[in-house]
Amino acid sequence: MKPATPRAFRAVEQFSELYAAVAPALRAQQERVQACLRSAIDRSALVEQVLATLRARPGIVALDAPLGTGATTLLCQLATRADWPLWLVDDDDGNGALAFYAQIAALRRPSLPLIDPAALTDPAACERLLAEIADPEQPLVLLVSAPDRDRQPLRSLPLPLPFDLPAGVSLLIHGSLPVEPDAKLSLLAADSAVTQTQLAVLERRNCPPVWRAPLIDAAQGNLLYLSWAERWLHLGLLDIAHLPRDLDHLLQYWWQSLSPVERRLATLLAAAGEPLPVSVLSQVVSGHPQLILDRWEEQGLVHINLRRVSDEDALLLVRYAHRAVRLFLSRYATHEVDAAHGELAEWCAARLRNNLLDPAQRYMGRQLARHTVLCPPARRPPNLPTAQPVAWLRERELREGLVGALRDAGWMLHDAAAGPPLTLGRIAAITGTLASRARQLSGELVTAAFLTAVKTGGREGSLRRVNTIVEQLPDGVPKAAVLRQLGEACYSVNMRSAAMRLLSRALDLEAQPVSRAWRDARDQTIEALATACLEVGDIERALACAELIDLLERRAQVQTLVVRRLLSDGQYDQAWRLSRSILHENRAAWAQAEVAVALARIGDSRGEMLLEELTVETARAWAEIELACDLALRNEDAALQRIAALPSQHQRDRGLARLARVFAQAAKDGDALAAAERISSRELRVTTLLELRILLQGLVANLATERATREIDALQGEDRPILLAALASAHAAIGRKDRALAIAHQLSGEELERALSRVAVACVQAGDYEGAQEVLSRMTDDDERDWARDEIARILAGLGDWEAAIAQAAAIVADDQRARTSADLAIARARAGDVAMAVTMIRSIEVAAERARALVMAAPLLVAVGPTQADQLANELLTGEARSRYRAALAVALAGQGELAAAATIARRIRRRNERVRAELAIVAALDAKHPTTLSRLAATLTRAAIGREEMFRALELAAPILLRIGGAPLLADLAATIVADDRA
Repeated sequence: MKPATPRAFRAVEQFSELYAAVAPALRAQQERVQACLRSAIDRSALVEQVLATLRARPGIVALDAPLGTGATTLLCQLATRADWPLWLVDDDDGNGALAFYAQIAALRRPSLPLIDPAALTDPAACERLLAEIADPEQPLVLLVSAPDRDRQPLRSLPLPLPFDLPAGVSLLIHGSLPVEPDAKLSLLAADSAVTQTQLAVLERRNCPPVWRAPLIDAAQGNLLYLSWAERWLHLGLLDIAHLPRDLDHLLQYWWQSLSPVERRLATLLAAAGEPLPVSVLSQVVSGHPQLILDRWEEQGLVHINLRRVSDEDALLLVRYAHRAVRLFLSRYATHEVDAAHGELAEWCAARLRNNLLDPAQRYMGRQLARHTVLCPPARRPPNLPTAQPVAWLRERELREGLVGALRDAGWMLHDAAAGPPLTLGRIAAITGTLASRARQLSGELVTAAFLTAVKTGGREGSLRRVNTIVEQLPDGVPKAAVLRQLGEACYSVNMRSAAMRLLSRALDLEAQPVSRAWRDARDQTIEALATACLEVGDIERALACAELIDLLERRAQVQTLVVRRLLSDGQYDQAWRLSRSILHENRAAWAQAEVAVALARIGDSRGEMLLEELTVETARAWAEIELACDLALRNEDAALQRIAALPSQHQRDRGLARLARVFAQAAKDGDALAAAERISSRELRVTTLLELRILLQGLVANLATERATREIDALQGEDRPILLAALASAHAAIGRKDRALAIAHQLSGEELERALSRVAVACVQAGDYEGAQEVLSRMTDDDERDWARDEIARILAGLGDWEAAIAQAAAIVADDQRARTSADLAIARARAGDVAMAVTMIRSIEVAAERARALVMAAPLLVAVGPTQADQLANELLTGEARSRYRAALAVALAGQGELAAAATIARRIRRRNERVRAELAIVAALDAKHPTTLSRLAATLTRAAIGREEMFRALELAAPILLRIGGAPLLADLAATIVADDRA
């Protein structure tokens, strides 16, 4: 009889290149599927209950099932009955994420059988695929078995499971779940025929009838208990009259019956991260465990099988038949399992050094880091190679490739929580970089997927879809090779121009394998560290960080901030020297201009000398104008002379306009008017005169208006309509609506409508709301009227007239503009303290994106109504990424207020990993920096940020204030230097 295979596995097999990429993971899981189904009992009632729950409450459904009750078998049965992807996390050979993605693509996107390389670590890759293929008419259920392994984890990094699911997709998961599910399903409670199921198990095993009732009573619904206990009764290891009460007590009974040698073997097997070579056990215990292992195999506790590793070599492997034994021992014999990790780590390290050709090399290389980390530091053997994590990771990259290095980097990140914070930050940066570098695609898979897509769709569209996935690869020579092969495939289907573009891109990557974006991610993090140093006044270390930034402009930006800090602290000499050392020409000129102004203001002659040296005219003009404005209050003539000395007319006009405003604010009306009239640019002169009309009072103000009017009347060409609209607005702003309308009606068509819109807004500014309504009623252009209503609504909101503001927003014709205005009003109302009414306004916003924006912006204020009520808005009004972003904003606000429990509760409901990281970092930031658990909490959060380089570096930016409180500016400077050194190595 042909063994049962999950339908999704068979779907992948239809695409040879796709299958080749994930075959080891699928084969390893298939072995587990066959083992489960070989002894499976039909549980129709349970299956129907599961299907009913999935129909009634789609989304994330947590399957609550104690170990041994048949949860994994149930998932395997479902996978063989329906076209649903299956992921058995403990049995995927370490590459289950890509195999899971491949199943979804093969089932629902057969026209493009290609894996997104980001799916290795990034849940968003799978979420993008699900959003593309989701169809509520054809529901898709993702089946995942991921048992809780907090004590003995098999993986170093979080599973990249998709939790932000579109309509039509559900996730049925058994085991560890880092987010709050939409529904929970208790397997034992859901199986109405659990007693019949247990009887069926015993009947299949030919259990004597007299044993059945006691066994069922003791098993308490646990099928694994029945299997083991019935077998042990036959072997004479149990007494039917004294059966242990449940699986836990059954395993305790077994453990207590073991000799010291057997216990040592048992804990070594429990510590193993994958099937353990029997030869390893023999050498670690210095004995021959085969007889013991054979006896345990007879008892159903272990599986022993032969695996061929080459044409000449084969390995005899042993593992526990069920994870329940391993997890039991991790709880019940904690110290013994810790010691076993130490023994295995020491043995692996010695063998790696002495015998590189050992057939057990695979286990040693893959598991040494895990054994090292899971062995407590106090019991850890000395001189392990993993004690130098960076060197070890480089060696792993050479021997096992980037995926192996990433796996061990994750373990190092776990271990860094117990070490100095500098090591934590360093390993986090390396892990994030490896997560991006480990994204790989073969050119054969890409070209095969492209040619398949071309057969079923358009060529350009197919290339665009394939290229989108290929772009997830990190820039470099491997990506260039893929693009070359894709270009060749394009040439084969007569897409010659596309082929040339791809070839050109490949050549660029080969010439410059490190992209600008790759360096920018690092530079941005270093900038954040430098800024944090600057905030606490550590100038020296801020500058040390700045020197590590590659991009001159970004480096100069930090140096300019330091210059400003020095000036504000009165350290003029240091600011002068620093401004002259900036290498970016334009940034240096502006920094020197600021220093020159500051020096001139204190009477230091170096200010004028520095001005003379400036070669960037705009920077020098700004400085001269600033100094002229300083003079204006005490020596008008000197100020005007300084402006007149500027080299270009445009700069002189700009300086006169600024000087006119300064004179007006100082109540020097005549000087202000005179300065404005000296402006040569007619447009700028009119604009300045109109500004003076508002700033000045009395005769001079009227004179400014008259001269502006005269200038406009004499003007022809494109500038005249703009200035007429401005003049009309100025008259309306001082209550002259009729005069404003007369001026506006000198225009026609669109220009008239634009002028009327400005008049309407100015009327409201002058307090004439009815006049503004009258002007609006005359308008015929919806776009201009909508603009005016938006402006008026904002003015009315600022005045507290919310009813009129809401009415103006509701009258806007364009849907997107109406939603944008309504969102802004809701945000303003929340900031004004009326949170309840703001929520009511947000509910009425029809455009989802604007509704989301309003909620996210108002989130810090919405927590005032209560965390529970604020959180409920996420489910009521938002979907997808917006929901996660809003909840992250809520969690950040709550953490800032010290409500850490409420913040943690909301953080657990965040489905997008990057937003959850942001929320959890805010919670860590609210903890006591000196508390021993703070660093471990930070390490756990950074582990979740190991999606890719950009995400990890962004997390380090957010963590900068936390690290600053833990280790001060010296820690940040050391971290910056270490990150750059590792990145350039």
